[in-house]
Formats: sequence, structure tokens, C-alpha cells
Amino acid sequence: MSKVTIQEVARNAGVSKGTISRVLNGRDGVNPDTRSLVLGVVERLGYVPDPGARQLARRGRHVIGLALDSDERRGSTYYGILRDALEERLSSEGYSTQIQRENQLATDLDGVILLGVHLDDPRPTLLEQQRTPFAMVGRSLERQSWVDVDNHGGLLAAVKHLTNLGHKQIAHLTGAHTGQASVQRLEGYRAGMQSAGLELNKQLIWDGDFSELGAYRAVRRALDANLSFTAIAASSDEMAIGAIAALEDAGQRVPWDVSVTGFDDLPMAAKANLTTVRQPIFDVGIRAAELLLERMSGKPASSALVATTLLVRHSTAALLNEPLFKVKT
Repeated sequence: MSKVTIQEVARNAGVSKGTISRVLNGRDGVNPDTRSLVLGVVERLGYVPDPGARQLARRGRHVIGLALDSDERRGSTYYGILRDALEERLSSEGYSTQIQRENQLATDLDGVILLGVHLDDPRPTLLEQQRTPFAMVGRSLERQSWVDVDNHGGLLAAVKHLTNLGHKQIAHLTGAHTGQASVQRLEGYRAGMQSAGLELNKQLIWDGDFSELGAYRAVRRALDANLSFTAIAASSDEMAIGAIAALEDAGQRVPWDVSVTGFDDLPMAAKANLTTVRQPIFDVGIRAAELLLERMSGKPASSALVATTLLVRHSTAALLNEPLFKVKT
């Protein structure tokens, strides 16, 4: 008769191997009902841990994976703030973090935080199949644990601010169209234009690659093409800063000639006096860590949608004159 494995115990109990390990080693972080369920399955199946493996389990990896999508920029300020928050909260519970490269997810992690969730992302399904607890920054599967900011409402507020200042030809700097944040913010831009009764001009939607350089190049291409616009609503502060640099290099004054808004409220935004949509990045990271800890303890999945706030600074102003750049006919 073959020996019962921990994988069989996890499958019968409907929990992860990490949860089985925490129960057998008397560690915290498992609710009483889940603990009783696991112990009952262990007794029913007659599972006996391998002494050598149990010794390793006593040492415990206590590792949480931080899984980035391939498009997520590890060196970005946004990611740095988010990672600081995750590590602060998880370390307080005795866990270290380990970066998971692209779609390669280790199978021996206590849990995983998914970052940069995108449309048709295969990682949530993979983790479900592995019975690895996870929480997402962004939304993919509504029935799973996730925390997200109101991307749609944030960009909508930025566009309404610009239209209230008299702007009608408002460009939008976006990123990859597979990214959920990009899609939601683009929809917010469209909703803002529609609510003001303004026609949507696809020529004024530019891919800025969520980077300063990408935005700089996109705006310079628009200027070279003589596109007509008096304002730019960017999907990130980094793109807004790149847009301002491109405008200034072309001899345009922000905000008198062109108004610009960002999204995130990174430290660079305050330094540049940038009107932007603030998302509480650190708080999002803390909440994501807490959602994962809840899942690891056997609690049901839950979600949180975090509000954004428009911060008006000096990069936007009332429309004073006609656009300097005309659409070619």
C-alpha cells in the first residue's frame, strides 16, 4: 500500500500544502474550523509526515511570492512603494518575500501576491489549480481576493476637471491595452468626454508605454503631426512628466498653452506641481497583504475597491486661447 502524501491531504481537505504544514507544525494563521478540518482528514487518511520532511517543515520557509507580470516595471517608483508596504506587513507576521519572475511561479510558497494582473491572465487559474493561497492587486477573478483602486473614477475626475476649465480637445496617454489599469482608465477618459458632450477623437489616444520616455516620444509624434489639443490626461505621473518635457522642448508652456494631469501622486508629482489623481499605493499594498493572510488562514475570499482623490496643482489652468496644433486634413 502506497504512503499517503501531503498533496493527497491537501486535495482532500481543499486547502494548500502550506496550510497543512502550518496545522501540523502548530503555527498561527489558521482559523479553528480549517485546523479541525485538516486534522480530521489527516486522521481519516492515516497521513504520517516523513521525519526528515517534518524537520524541514519545522524550520519553515515562511516565504510569500511577489509575482509580477512581464509588463510590470520592477524599477518603477510605484512598484517600489507597493513592495515596501507588502514587505512591511508580511514581515510583521514572520514572512519574507521572493520575486517570482514573469509567469514562473514556485510551488513551495506559503502564498502569492499577484501584481500587474491583466486581461486573460493565466496566473490566477494556475494558483487555484496548485491550491496556493493568493491575493491580487487588480481584478481578474471576482470570486478571488483582490484590492484595486477606482481607476475608472479617477480618470473620469481628471477629465471632468479639464472640461470644467473649458478644455474640449483633450488627449489621453495610456499604456498596454491588456493591462486592467490601462483599460479602466481609458474607459474613465471616454466617460469623461461623453459626460461633457465631447466627441471622442481616436487620434488623441496615445500609447505612452507607462514611462516618461514612451510618453515623451508619443507627444513629440503628436506635435510633429500637428494634432490639435489643449490638454493631456495621462494614466500615470511618469507619463505626465514625460509629456511636460516634450511640450516644453517644443516651446509650449504648461499649463498656459497645454494643461496636463497625471495619475498616482508619486513623489515626483508634488515636486513638479502636477495636478494628478492620488491613489494610496502604500495602503493598497497593506490591504493586499492582509487579504492574503486571511486566505492563508482559511477565510473566504474578499475584495476592496479603494477610492482615488483628484489633487489640483499648477499643471492645469483655464483654456485661454485656441489650440496651436491643428489636425491635418
